[in-house]
Amino acid sequence: MIYILDASVIVKWFIEEKGTKEALAIKKQYEDGEIDIIEPDLLIYEVANVLRYSKYFSETAIKTAIKSLYDMRIKFFTPSISIMNYAIHISLKTNLSIYDSVYTALSIMLSSPLITADKKLYSNTRHFAPVKLIE
Repeated sequence: MIYILDASVIVKWFIEEKGTKEALAIKKQYEDGEIDIIEPDLLIYEVANVLRYSKYFSETAIKTAIKSLYDMRIKFFTPSISIMNYAIHISLKTNLSIYDSVYTALSIMLSSPLITADKKLYSNTRHFAPVKLIE
């Protein structure tokens, strides 16, 4: 099984907050080889940005966290024009950001669940995309 996790889930691997237990369980499934994770490369920027603005992370801690994502050998990709075109379409139809729409487009195109902790993303896409909400 392949999962797409948006930044709201991956951040929970580094910051204790509501939904962290569920996010860490998904991480463990990946580490145990039970699932695959595929991510658009924008995830790296989003996670680094959230950690940068967290009062709990120093420069060194942010770099260590981002390195750990690379070390996990998560499959990152640069979205193709077809995914970007689909993301733009989704964004305009759902009033979501292009960022959120890229995750959604990838989920639909791969027929793989998108896991999110973002309630707006979930509610705006749950009727047409394989999306799951962790809380």
